[in-house]
Amino acid sequence: MHVRTTPPRAPWPFAVAGALAVLYVAVPVLALATRVPWTGLGTVLSQETTHDLLRITLTSAAISALLATFFGTGLAIWLHGQNRIGQAVRLLVYLPLAMPPVVGGLALSAALGRRGLLAPLLDALQLNFAFAGVVVAQTFVALPFVVVAVDSALRQTDHEVALSARRVGMTRGAIWRKVMLPTIAPAIFTGGALAFARSLGEFGTTITFAGSMPGLTRTMSSGIYLEREVSADNAYALSAILIGLAVVCLACAGIPSLLHREPSPQAHAQSDIDVAKLRQLSLPPAAGQLAPFKEAATTAVVGINGAGKTTLLRRLSDESHAVMLTQKPALPPHSTVAEAITMVTHDKAATAELIAAAGLSEIAEIKARDLSGGQAAQAGLVRALAARPSILLLDEPLAAVDAAAAAQWRKLLAAASHDRTTVMVTHNVLDLLSLADEVAVVERGKILLHAPTNEIVENPPNHFVARLLGRVVIQGRLEQGAVIPDTTGPTRFVLSPEEITLTESGRWQAKIKDIRAHSLDRVIAALDLSGQHVEAAIGIDQAKTLSVGETVYCEICTK
Repeated sequence: MHVRTTPPRAPWPFAVAGALAVLYVAVPVLALATRVPWTGLGTVLSQETTHDLLRITLTSAAISALLATFFGTGLAIWLHGQNRIGQAVRLLVYLPLAMPPVVGGLALSAALGRRGLLAPLLDALQLNFAFAGVVVAQTFVALPFVVVAVDSALRQTDHEVALSARRVGMTRGAIWRKVMLPTIAPAIFTGGALAFARSLGEFGTTITFAGSMPGLTRTMSSGIYLEREVSADNAYALSAILIGLAVVCLACAGIPSLLHREPSPQAHAQSDIDVAKLRQLSLPPAAGQLAPFKEAATTAVVGINGAGKTTLLRRLSDESHAVMLTQKPALPPHSTVAEAITMVTHDKAATAELIAAAGLSEIAEIKARDLSGGQAAQAGLVRALAARPSILLLDEPLAAVDAAAAAQWRKLLAAASHDRTTVMVTHNVLDLLSLADEVAVVERGKILLHAPTNEIVENPPNHFVARLLGRVVIQGRLEQGAVIPDTTGPTRFVLSPEEITLTESGRWQAKIKDIRAHSLDRVIAALDLSGQHVEAAIGIDQAKTLSVGETVYCEICTK
């Protein structure tokens, strides 16, 4: 089934403004068409002078477009890595767009003319501008079009794509060659086509700097300008030819957009993971050392949102040769899953084996941009493992994966837990209990506690970890076998939510802060008990009678 998505219609004021803008451009062009001597167009085209004009115009425009594309793309890529200086350079490069063409020609003459600033150097090199002057002038005015197109594409490119490629071990050169350049290739093509179109119609800068010598520097634009004084019909005919060339060029500029097609949504079955095979294919030479984490073991990193867990992993990645996979796989959008993984393996056969072992063969030839979140997460895991990392940093790798697939990936990670040193950020108690040998609790970007998993489970260091484990921590004291909540008490009691019950009357009053359902028959009520956050497990029927902000009584029933 094909699902067609259409953008919302524009409000009528914008539609009216758009229609007027189209008419503003179309009416003069149509009016010009009424003046063109269409019956004599063939005669004008057959003239030798027209051939010279077309030869000079097309040749100079092609060379100028190539030069503008080469230098403009390089400049845009360089600007992409700059901050303050980049803004200043952008303004300078965009200046020809705002500069009157004649002024641009005068500027080039002041720099490169016979009495220009660089004249002594040009004379020493015996460089004389004639046809080359046309190319120089057209490149000067066309360069900004390429820079704008490529720079805009780079700004819209997901920064995580390049970072993700770097984190799986790709070199800077490989990232630009295999990831970034293919991503911005449509923008480079469009920029080059626009530069060619701009060069076709360039007049003021060219005639001011290079002159208008017949057969040498006279282009279609200058030819039309001079012809209008001699024969208006010839001028209109030449104008029609030039407009036709421009239309063809602009149509070419839109080819990347025309070729892009949104695929129809399709379901792709996933087979079971071959744990033994995938483990063998991703086995590193040896486990790496990453202080302060245990070698050849898995450490779970936990903490509240904003505690600095991801920041910690990024710092570890920068300080080591670890492979890192964030919550956002950021696969190259233009690449298929197989191509993205082959960038790491450099071997199509090895890639095919990895994909088959991971049960992802059906999505091997799907573009990364067309994957679902869960599919992209699994493809990202395969790509990370394809690097055979000695140190693997994972930031909630299974958060977007469905429960059935996540269970299989946990089997793999558990089987390979001692093959490498793994540090994994997680908010899932299954990851913590089934995969982690140790747990690092992070607060404010620093490791608050780092201990074996069983110690953390038996004695959660804070309320967040306790809640993650499905436990409640109460500070207080014990009197005659009863827990007395007291924030200044000497003892921390670790209880389950089932040990705290809500009653119609009782010793302790608490205020309901939140009510959330865990299943059809289990609800958790978050309470403020004497200034402490506790949670009580209640039934669905009891939950229907309660509301947030209500004051209730509770009992602490310890065994």
